[in-house]
Amino acid sequence: MTKLCEVCYDASTGTHFGVQVCSACTAFFRRTVSKNQRYRCKEKKACEILSTIRNICKSCRFAKCLAVGMKKDGVQKFRDVYGKRECPRVLTSIASTPILDSLVRNYTHLENVRQVIHRDETKSVFLEKSPRALNYKESINVFLKEYQLVEDWIVNSFKEFAMFPSDQKSVLLRNFYLQFVLLEGGHFACQRGRSDITYLPSGDYIDCVNPETYYNDPDGRQPISAGDAAKMFASSFGTYRRNVTHPMQRDHVDQFEFLALSALTLFDTGLEGQSEENIEICRRMRKSIQREVLLYCKLKRRTELDASIRLGNMLSILPNLQRAARRFHEDMTLSNVMNAYSVDQKFYELGKL
Repeated sequence: MTKLCEVCYDASTGTHFGVQVCSACTAFFRRTVSKNQRYRCKEKKACEILSTIRNICKSCRFAKCLAVGMKKDGVQKFRDVYGKRECPRVLTSIASTPILDSLVRNYTHLENVRQVIHRDETKSVFLEKSPRALNYKESINVFLKEYQLVEDWIVNSFKEFAMFPSDQKSVLLRNFYLQFVLLEGGHFACQRGRSDITYLPSGDYIDCVNPETYYNDPDGRQPISAGDAAKMFASSFGTYRRNVTHPMQRDHVDQFEFLALSALTLFDTGLEGQSEENIEICRRMRKSIQREVLLYCKLKRRTELDASIRLGNMLSILPNLQRAARRFHEDMTLSNVMNAYSVDQKFYELGKL
C-alpha cells in the first residue's frame, strides 16, 4: 500500500526527519528550519493542509510538520547552500488531478474577490467584518451578486465549458446555480462546525433557529407577518440540513471533495434544452471528475472507509441536493402565488431546475 505524507496526505517518499512525508514537505521543512524562517497565519491558525492547497498558509503547514513529529535537529545546517538534490517523483503520473486542481486554485481566487464584492462600503477595508443575520431580501441580493462571479469562476476553470455555445452554458448554469448555493452552504457548515445557521458567501448568515429574522421585510411591504411566513416556509431549512448539510458534516467532506461535487452538479445530463453534443461532453467530464476524486480518496484521505465507499457516500448527496433545491424553488413559487413574501424575479428565474 502507498504510504501517505502525514502533513499534506500526498504520496510519501519515505521517512524524513522522523516522519513519513512527501518530498515537497521534506524540502519545505528543511528550508524553513535551515533559514530560520518565520511565518504568520492570516486566518485563525487552523488552516487545512492538503497537497492541493499546502502552499496557501506556510505558518499552519510548518506547525503541522512539528505536530506530526518532524524533528528540527535532523536538519543539517547549511545543506541547502551546496545545492538541491533531485527528489524522486512518486506516483506523479498516477496521482494527477488536473481538472479539480484548476477548480481549487480558481476557487481560492473567487474567495479573495468575494471579500471586495461583498464588503460594507460604509466601513473601512481595514476593519474585520462582523457577520450578521440577513433577511430574505438581503440574502437574495447576495446571491444575485454571486451569480456573475460563479459563472466567471466556472468559465476560467473548465475550458470545455468555456467552449459551449451561450445557450448551452445557460442550460447548465441555471440547473447548477441554486444547487451550488446549497452545496456551498454545506461546505461552510463543515468548515465552521455549525448547522444552526447557514453561512453565505458574503460572510453573513441565515439564522435557521430563528427563521422569522429571515422572513422579515424591512420595507414593511410584506402582506403577512414574518412569524406567519416562517410557519409556512421555514421547514425547508430542516429539509436542506437533513439532505445536504448533515451528510457533508457526517463524512467530513473537505474543500477538494466539495468542489468535486460542485463540478459533477455542473456537468449534469438530461436537462431540458441540452444538446446531444453537450450531453456527451458532460458525460466525459463526469467520468474524468469521478476518477480524480476517487484517486484523491485513495491517496489523500485517510479514513476507515474504502475509497470507493467514500465516493459512493458523497455521490449519494447529489440526488438529495436536487431534492432540497427543488423544495427551495417550490417555496418561492408558492410565496408568489400566495403573495406571502416577494422574491426577486431574476433570482426566481435562476433557481428553476
